[in-house]
Amino acid sequence: MAKYLADTNILIDHLRGNAQATEFLTTESPVISAITVAELIQGCRNPKQLVQVNTLLSDFEILHIDYFISHLATKLVSDLYLSHGLKLLDALVAATAIKHKLILKTQDTKHFKFIKKLIVDAL
Repeated sequence: MAKYLADTNILIDHLRGNAQATEFLTTESPVISAITVAELIQGCRNPKQLVQVNTLLSDFEILHIDYFISHLATKLVSDLYLSHGLKLLDALVAATAIKHKLILKTQDTKHFKFIKKLIVDAL
């Protein structure tokens, strides 16, 4: 069973050749959110990058958004947008980690560190 939910920036770093990100992905075998899938696809600038992203994504278990995750994410945005600037996509990733009791591994801990019940770990 996975221990970590990898944030999108970890996979981007891996694609850019960051050895630390690659080591984390290969040694820890994290899962990813459906949000990460969409963000990676949206970041592609040409068909070659899309093939590279789809090849990478095939290696991961993808956790999809359900009622609990969408409801919790909406509540998090309602509670934390004005005070901390929490945006919907980050709230969905956080809610996914909370629901599945996973540690969120990210390069952007500042986007998440104020969310109660979420365990965040920097790469």
